[in-house]
Amino acid sequence: MPEEAPPSSTEAPAQVEDPPVSTEAPAPMEAPIPTEAPVPVVTEIPTEQPAPTEQAIPTEEPAPTEQPTREPLPSPTVQADITDKAGWQHAPKKSYIFPHETNLGSSFKVLMDNTEDIGGTGKYTFAYYIYKGNTVVQKTAYSKALEYVYKPKTIGKYYAVVFVKNEKGEIRTLKSAYTNVVETQEPIDVKANIQSGNVVLGDAKRLEIQSWGGNNATRHMHAYYVYHNNKLVERFPYIQAEDEYELNYYSYITYTPKNSGKYKFTVFAKDASGKAKGYTTEDFSVISSPLELRANVALKKYNIGSLANITAQASGGSGKYQYAYYVYKNNALIERFSYTAKAEFNYTPKSEGTYRVRVFVKDSLGAFKTDDTSDFLVENFQLNVHLDSEFKNNLFYHRAYPEGGLPPYQYAHYIYRNNALVEKLPYTVGYGDGVEKYFGFVFYKPKSSGTYKILTFVKDAAGTIKTATTQEVNVDFDLKMTAYPSIEGMVFLGNNINVKTYVNYGEGFYQYAYYIYKDGALLKKLPYTNNANFAYKPESKGTYKILVFVRDDTGKIVFGMSNECDVIDAEPLHFHMATIPSAALLNNQIYVGAHAFGGVQPYQYAYYIYHNNKLIKKTAYSEYDKSYSFTATSPGIYHATAFIKDAAGAIVYGPTTNCEVSSNPQPNDYQEMFVSANVNVNASILEIVGGAEYGMPPYQRAYYLYKDGVRVHTSGYSKFNNLFWINYNAAESGTYKVIVFVKDSIGKIKMCTIDNIYVDIFGEPTINMHKFESNVVNLGYEFKVITEIENAKWTDVAYNVYKDGALYYKSNFYDVWNDPELEWTFRPNHVGTYSVKILVRTANGQIISQNTSNYCEVD
Repeated sequence: MPEEAPPSSTEAPAQVEDPPVSTEAPAPMEAPIPTEAPVPVVTEIPTEQPAPTEQAIPTEEPAPTEQPTREPLPSPTVQADITDKAGWQHAPKKSYIFPHETNLGSSFKVLMDNTEDIGGTGKYTFAYYIYKGNTVVQKTAYSKALEYVYKPKTIGKYYAVVFVKNEKGEIRTLKSAYTNVVETQEPIDVKANIQSGNVVLGDAKRLEIQSWGGNNATRHMHAYYVYHNNKLVERFPYIQAEDEYELNYYSYITYTPKNSGKYKFTVFAKDASGKAKGYTTEDFSVISSPLELRANVALKKYNIGSLANITAQASGGSGKYQYAYYVYKNNALIERFSYTAKAEFNYTPKSEGTYRVRVFVKDSLGAFKTDDTSDFLVENFQLNVHLDSEFKNNLFYHRAYPEGGLPPYQYAHYIYRNNALVEKLPYTVGYGDGVEKYFGFVFYKPKSSGTYKILTFVKDAAGTIKTATTQEVNVDFDLKMTAYPSIEGMVFLGNNINVKTYVNYGEGFYQYAYYIYKDGALLKKLPYTNNANFAYKPESKGTYKILVFVRDDTGKIVFGMSNECDVIDAEPLHFHMATIPSAALLNNQIYVGAHAFGGVQPYQYAYYIYHNNKLIKKTAYSEYDKSYSFTATSPGIYHATAFIKDAAGAIVYGPTTNCEVSSNPQPNDYQEMFVSANVNVNASILEIVGGAEYGMPPYQRAYYLYKDGVRVHTSGYSKFNNLFWINYNAAESGTYKVIVFVKDSIGKIKMCTIDNIYVDIFGEPTINMHKFESNVVNLGYEFKVITEIENAKWTDVAYNVYKDGALYYKSNFYDVWNDPELEWTFRPNHVGTYSVKILVRTANGQIISQNTSNYCEVD
C-alpha cells in the first residue's frame, strides 16, 4: 500500500503566498466544466456530405517588388543578368499541419517543408486552401509565406492543400495530414525546468517555461516569481512566449540569485481567454564559496584601432561585484580603468606591442581578487583572408577567416559555375569568438553540374575589402533516376495505380511522361507534363507496368520501368471491425475507429454514437474521419455503429462493443498495469527513467520525493506514452526516496518505489581521459582535445592552452549539460609544442584540473 494517498490530478506544491494580484501573474484557474454534447436529429442513414468540387485556382496577389541585392563592391567583373533556374528539385516537398488535435476557439498552423532550399533562391509562391471535410472554408492569395495560421469556426477534421507556383507559372499541390478540431478544450497547463543543478553564488540560473492547451488564438503569456528560503523576493511580469510546431509555448529565462540559500520559481502561463495556470519548481541551492575570478581576452591577435574584448567571470563571495581593469603593454602598466559593475571591458590599442589586461574584482563584503588575461599581440597589419572550403553531401561548407584590418567583418560571396557568375550572396555579419577567431560561414547547394568556385569578399569596419577565391571543384549534378519507379503490387479493379518516381539533380524544372504496359504490351502513351504524382485507373484486369520518363530543362532524359502490379476483380466491400475502449472515465474523450477491406478506395466513414442504446450523435460521411472522438458527459454504456462507404457507393456497417463510462469503471478484460522505474545520480541530479505496460493507455505519471524520510517535492500528473523521464535537482545532500504513481485512462493507479538513493551535492567530478585527438597539426588548422568526465552534469569547464610550457590562451568557463565526452577545438597562430589544461568548477566553487596526457606539435 502507498505510504500516502497518490496525488490528485490537480495537486501541485502548495503556494507559499497568495497568488498575485490581477495586474501581475494571475492565479491558476479551474478548467471550465464540459457541456453536454447536443443530441442530433435521428435519421435512418448518415447524412451525405456534398460531393467534392473542383479546386479553383487561387486568386493571385500582385507580384511583390524585388528588393535590391546588396552586392559586394568592388565587383570582380561586370556581369550580365543572372538567370536563376531553381527547379522543382529545390521546392518544398511536404506540408505539415500542427497540432494534430486542437479545440474550438484555438488555431492551427500549416507549415512548408523548406529543408531542400539550402543555398538556393527558389522563387516560389504559395497559396493555402483550408478544407473541412471536402469543403473549402478558407483561401489565400499567393505569397512568399512559408506558413499560415487558421482559426476554425466549427468542430471537425481539417486539412490544407498548398498550391506551389514556380517562376514559370507552373503549379503543384501539397496536401497536409488532417487536424481534429474538438469541442472540449484541453485546459491550459504549464511546467518549468531549471536547466542546471545547484550553483555558486554569483552564477546565473537558467529557467525554461513551457505551456500548452487552453485558448491558443494568440501566443501564451508567461510570468514568474522567485522564492528565497520559501519567501517571495521578486516578481517578474508577463511576457509573450515563443511558439513551436505543436503550438507549445516556451520562454527561456536567465536569473542571477542575490544571496546564498535555497531558491525556487513559481511560473504562470496565461492563454488568450485570460485563463491561467501555475507551477512551482523543485528547490535548488545557491552555495557560498570564496571569491574567484577568471579573466579572458577574446582573440590572440588584434590590429591597431580594433577593439580587444575582455570578459571577467567572477563567482563566489557575496555575489555582488565591481570590476577594475589595468592595461599592460610590453609588461609596463600604461592605463588604469576604475571600478565599474560591468564584467566586460573593450579596449582600443593605439600602438604595436604585446598586451595583457589585469582584472580586479571586489565584492560587497570587501573580498578582493585579481587575474590576468593571456597575452595578446597588437600589430599594424593589412586585412587578409584565408579560405577553408569543403564539398560533401552535395553541399559546399565554406568558411572565410579574416586577419588584420579592423573588426568586426562582413562577408559576401560570388558563386561561379564554369567561370560564369551564377549567384551573388550579399554581405552578412560573421561570427567571432576566442576559439575560432572571426570567421564567416555559408552553406551553398549547387543547382546543376559544372566546375564551381567561390569568390569571397571580406569587408572590415573601416570599409576595406579583401577577396579570395577557392580552388575549382567539379560537381556532377546531371539528372539522375535514383531508384526504379514504384507502384502497388496488387490493386482491385476500380482502384488507381499510383506511381512514385525517384529523381534528383538536373537543371530547371522536371517534366514527366508515362507509358502504360498491360500483360507485356504497350497500352497507352501519355505526353510530357509537370505531373509528378501520377495515378492511373485500369479498365480491365491484367498485369500492369509503367515506364516513366523524366526530362529537365537541358533536355536530358532519364527513364525507368516500375515493378508489376496485378489488377484483379474487385472484392465486395467487407466490414472488418469497429473499435471502442471497453471502459472510460466520465468527461474523458473516447475514440472510435473502423476498418474495412475490398471495394474501391478511398473510403468514407460515418458514425452513430449511442448512450444506453439511445442514439445521441451522428456524423456525416467523411474521408478524413477514419477515427472519431467524442466526450462522454454522462455515466452509462456507450457504443457506436460505424458506416464505411467506398468510391463506388457500396456501404457496409457494424457495431463496436460496449464502453462502460463512470467515475470508476471496471472493465472485464482489464489487465493489471505493470510499472517500473530506476534512478541514476549524476552530480546533484536524480535522473528517473521508467515505463508502464498493460492497463488502459494513455498514461499519466506523478511522483513524491523524500529526503531523509520527509517529503520535499510533489509533482502533479503529466501525460506520457510508454516511457517517462524525470530530472530532479537535489538541493541538499542526503538519502532520497522516490514514489512514482502511474494512472491509466480509466483512473487505475499503480506505484513504484525506489529508496536508499544517496546524493552528495559536493561530490567531485572524475576526469577519466583528457588528450589531444592528434599529436600533430599544421599551422592554420585546429587541434581537438577530447575529455571523458563523470559526475559532471551542469558543471562548468574552461581551458588553458600552453605553448612551449608558457600560458598561451584562456577560455571562458561554460557549462556542461550531460555529455560524458567533451570535445574542444582551438586554432593556434604559432608553431610550437602545445598542451591544454581543463578546469572543472563544481557547484560548491571548487576547481579540479588536469593536463592533457599527450602533446600536440603545431608546425
